[in-house]
Amino acid sequence: MGTQIDIKTVRETGRSGFVAVLVALMAILVAGCTGMGPVHVDPDRLPGVYRNDDTGAEIRLDTDGRFSAVGFSRDDVGIAGENALLDDFGGTWDPTPSNFVYLEPDPVGMSDIQLWTVSSKEVHLQPDVDGPITLTLVKAEES
Repeated sequence: MGTQIDIKTVRETGRSGFVAVLVALMAILVAGCTGMGPVHVDPDRLPGVYRNDDTGAEIRLDTDGRFSAVGFSRDDVGIAGENALLDDFGGTWDPTPSNFVYLEPDPVGMSDIQLWTVSSKEVHLQPDVDGPITLTLVKAEES
């Protein structure tokens, strides 16, 4: 006689296998989603020159907490008016515990600007916390 197969056992095994695969897929998806959250960048790795090659705009973050900026338009930094280049400006920079660096310009009347740190090699200029990213800057090679 042949071997008898218990249909109930086959169904339970099939279901438990399906559940195991489903749990594994969910774990992969959750792990992937958490990787897209805020990235904390070590402030000691931030100093350097960040540049946008298309516009020539450049921000230098110094180790002493000062910054200098050249080649930015009024639109880049969120100043209403025509899209003319600003004079060079500077001020202080302050990293946050999350993934933002606040630039506090010295000129009176200029609002703080934030840099969204994607990594220690790429930052996005975002003058308005609720507004769009206006410019992406990439860290220049160390000389």
